[in-house]
Amino acid sequence: MSLRIRAACTAVAVVATGAGFGAAGSASAATRPATVRAAASTIKLTNAQQYAVDEITNVFENGDITSGFADIEDYGDGCGYTAGYIGFCTQTDDDVNLVTYYDSVAPGNPLQTYLPALKKLAAAGSDAHTGLSGFPAAWQKAAKDPKFIQAQFEQAHTYYLAPALAEAEKVGITTPLGVADFFDTAVEMGPDGAPDSPDGLLVLVAETTKDEGGTPASGVNEHTWLAKFNVVRTAHLKNPKTPGRKSDWPESVDRVQALQAMASANEWTLPTPLKVGADFDFTIPAYTSGSPV
Repeated sequence: MSLRIRAACTAVAVVATGAGFGAAGSASAATRPATVRAAASTIKLTNAQQYAVDEITNVFENGDITSGFADIEDYGDGCGYTAGYIGFCTQTDDDVNLVTYYDSVAPGNPLQTYLPALKKLAAAGSDAHTGLSGFPAAWQKAAKDPKFIQAQFEQAHTYYLAPALAEAEKVGITTPLGVADFFDTAVEMGPDGAPDSPDGLLVLVAETTKDEGGTPASGVNEHTWLAKFNVVRTAHLKNPKTPGRKSDWPESVDRVQALQAMASANEWTLPTPLKVGADFDFTIPAYTSGSPV
């Protein structure tokens, strides 16, 4: 099973203009926006589908849907501390953005005092631990707060789901499973393209479009196009151009295998309970108003 091997500190997060999401400050950890969409998008996700999109990547990253929020470790990969549900890291603005946002909804939280150090490290692109004494314990303490869990989801939506939705709208993707595929690609490989992310979402979309002679928006069958997209993504994972990923990304092809298995099972609407196959062998529970996120 491939866990914790996304390019957290090499993917440059891009926010899609006009994408709107519910404020975490007024929502419990189990509350999902009724509809998540890019500006003027025809893609609409129900609460249950949004939950499934989030949790598929949660399973890929952590093996389940609950343990990742408190995880924090330095893997020696140049990212500094990598922590949380999608691997926010201290070497970039990931943690600065998350902790700043969390502080706006939960003033006086355990991570607040680390913001100056996090900003300095991110500005320098440093993987050092300077000023972060006690940071892992503070992170784990914060992870007991539902607002911090929700903050992690909100940041993932802002910096990864929003650009993934914008690109899906451009390409003509209409299915929740297609959105999940784009979102997971953005999280693991970057939501942008070369040179910042030479294996990023936009690169894979361009190659797939060339191979298929078009996109669903131009008339190519969406299911066929996404199957080719998964082939292209697998090829990039096996032979990445992103520095430092040749040793770990090849192990993560099971993410693509699991997504393609859902397509083969016609799980295009992401009904829950939802089986996450390949090496993961995990079933995402049925969505309810009290579902853990």
